[in-house]
Amino acid sequence: MKKLLIGASFVLAAQSSMALEVAGVNLADRAELSSQSLALNGAGVRKKVFFDVYLAALYLPVKSQDASAVVNSPVPRRMELRMLREVSAAAMHEGFVDGLKSNQSEATLAALAPKIAELEQIFKLVKTAAKGDVIVLDFMPGQGTRVTVRGKVYATIAGDDFAAAMLSIWLGKAPVNDSLKAALLGK
Repeated sequence: MKKLLIGASFVLAAQSSMALEVAGVNLADRAELSSQSLALNGAGVRKKVFFDVYLAALYLPVKSQDASAVVNSPVPRRMELRMLREVSAAAMHEGFVDGLKSNQSEATLAALAPKIAELEQIFKLVKTAAKGDVIVLDFMPGQGTRVTVRGKVYATIAGDDFAAAMLSIWLGKAPVNDSLKAALLGK
């Protein structure tokens, strides 16, 4: 009986650490960023034409369904992208730039140009995002956007303006996928 109870407690503990399964991937219900615990807000699949490209998961200090509040909040946030197929880093960067262009004014894009170029340099170092790779974008107020690929921190791109612009790719008025935006917001 004692072994049964111990075994059951391990099963319950394992289940409580996994909040959601999307596209066959188990996602943790919590993440740590800047000594703060973040909750899984939502997750969904980025589709392009007929292909599943990546699984995106959004982590926030407090769950929210308000896209504008998430984009503009001065709190730590994390976007985790788990690749579901191989994509060249150049194609990933191009996709990010297209998302920025769809959600930012020409003036904002011009102001962000050096930061977008910095992101491009990171992707040139990465070369390819293979199936199973994880890209983590940590949005840290007052510090910038930390870009981690396959567990390696590549850089932190300064500016809360860049963080908000990057989040608009998925949560802006013209997101990469409407269904992905809804899923990230837990709708």
